[in-house]
Amino acid sequence: MNIVDTKINHGFWRQRKELNKNISLYAVLESFENSGRVRALTGDNSEKEKPHIFWESDLAKLMEGAFFSMQQEKDERLEKICDSIIDKIIANQEDDGYLNNFFTKHEPANKFTNLRDRHELYCAGHLLESSIEHHKATGNSKFFDAMDRYVDHIISKFGREKGKMRGYPGHQEIELALVKAYQHTDNKKFLDLATYFIDERGTHSDSQSNYFIQEKKKLYVKEGDIDTSLLPSTMRDFMHFDADFMSKTFRDLEYWQAHERPVDQKTAEGHSVRALYMYTAMADLAKLNNDSEMLDACKMLWRNIVDKKMYIHSGVGSAHIGERFSFDYDLPNDMAYAETCATIALIYFANRMAKIELNSEYGDIIENSLYNLLLASTSLDGKGFFYENYLECVPGYLHSQQRRHGVRDKYHICSCCPPNITRIIASLDMYIYNIFENSLVVDQYISSESNFKKQGIKINQTSDFPHKGYSKIEIIDSQNKDTTIYFRIPSWDKNMNININGSKIDYAIVNGYAKINRSWQKSDVIELFFDFAPRYVRANPNVRYNIGRACLFRGPILYCLEEHDNGKYLNKLLLDPNNSIDEKNEKINSENIISLTSKGFKFKDTNNLYLQDKPEMMETSLKFIPYYCWSNRGENEMLVWINELKN
Repeated sequence: MNIVDTKINHGFWRQRKELNKNISLYAVLESFENSGRVRALTGDNSEKEKPHIFWESDLAKLMEGAFFSMQQEKDERLEKICDSIIDKIIANQEDDGYLNNFFTKHEPANKFTNLRDRHELYCAGHLLESSIEHHKATGNSKFFDAMDRYVDHIISKFGREKGKMRGYPGHQEIELALVKAYQHTDNKKFLDLATYFIDERGTHSDSQSNYFIQEKKKLYVKEGDIDTSLLPSTMRDFMHFDADFMSKTFRDLEYWQAHERPVDQKTAEGHSVRALYMYTAMADLAKLNNDSEMLDACKMLWRNIVDKKMYIHSGVGSAHIGERFSFDYDLPNDMAYAETCATIALIYFANRMAKIELNSEYGDIIENSLYNLLLASTSLDGKGFFYENYLECVPGYLHSQQRRHGVRDKYHICSCCPPNITRIIASLDMYIYNIFENSLVVDQYISSESNFKKQGIKINQTSDFPHKGYSKIEIIDSQNKDTTIYFRIPSWDKNMNININGSKIDYAIVNGYAKINRSWQKSDVIELFFDFAPRYVRANPNVRYNIGRACLFRGPILYCLEEHDNGKYLNKLLLDPNNSIDEKNEKINSENIISLTSKGFKFKDTNNLYLQDKPEMMETSLKFIPYYCWSNRGENEMLVWINELKN
């Protein structure tokens, strides 16, 4: 779907898009200006603000979000700001096309010498993606033309031809950008380079011939008496990683998904964002190259993630050290990492898979990601952002572990997540509908208007999600030809009811979708009714942290307990699933929410550290709020998985 064909025009997500454009985007921009990211492009920054190797990628993502917004609604202020940044970026382009401010200004001798750690190709990818959306938004090709030249330079350096480096990026991303560039231009050079980077990865996987190992050997310098601060950062990076290179954290080449060819990988390993960007590119290439082997690998990797390595709020990458996937079912709550960028990448992966096969699970995961982790990653005022996304928060514990505590930061030194949030929300319009075999697929119940020209149908959707289980789709224009529409049946509601023009209809179920084929007429009205009754969910017993616990959902929304409503020591509380749950409309700050209350129990306080008898319990009231609203009333405890009363 092209973003200009669909527009979120009112409702819950329209408010979020407005908040994103008017508040969050400028909040992130201000933090980037204050940190020196913009000044670094001209070399006017101080030593204290020495550029980081991926600062350009931060700016690129932020601008990409702005360009998505501008494709739907012109914004002279945003365009002027972005044009100024673009001019500064492309002014640094070298005669041969190379474009990376950090290396051009600070380490010109170290270009493409450390692909594993230095993020050159990662930055190139984000700049290329941003340039494509800039071209779409403005019609001005100056940014894309510069990136086109850079891609030509990269092509001249990498490949299997004699004299070229057979390397690939340590942090995958450019592969996604190259696919977009191919779709934007129909120039096969972009597709060929993306295919090369994926196909070459993990070849020569023995420790002696793998590209990253060979790269490391060329640059490694033993510490000895050497003052490492005097070494080029390319060497310092390698020395930093070397201690862990063969450890459990950075196990061989798995951390970079370079331990074997992507088509041979069966489990999600290593750094979660890198992995999921790669899987997304693999899905793209499986479709474009008609590569069944690649598609089979994507399906296997998807199953490993969603069946064994994904949190209830769609967070992935549970390990703090290495920002990586851990082993199967290792999903700790209070030490969860679950980087925001990783879930955004999971959305990308699900979206690409949905373009290949009709399977409602992809839409389910996107929905769960949007309403839970993604919404929670930004404060209700749009000015603060989570990098990590816990499912249990005890501030004292997090402070003692020197972890980010349960308050959203306005600035992150490693600031990949905030601009990534702004661009995914700005582009959310593209994730509502899909086309499968010339049929319309309704994947998300989000208020929007969309024009499907090939299908000869124009629709307007009015959705009460996430507050009520109702969505109405009106046919506002039709060519009166037979058209199939698939409506996703949420995994949490297998009894979805559908009315057409006021009459309930029966429908066939295909791969988790309600399938309806008819000659749609202008003014036809489709009404969808969903069961939003609160429900408890339990984890697989292999998730050892959640044995004897349950969490609470209402529709697509995950709920939690917060100290503000329930007092301290939330783990003393026990829910009774047999008790009724009451709903109440109220506000958290200015946010309209539905809170849930139920009778439960809590252990009585005692002065004894250890007891020989069972601790006493007393009846209490439990109050739940939407997970995405937590940590908007000050730093306090939070709990998603709650102890269940044993019968």
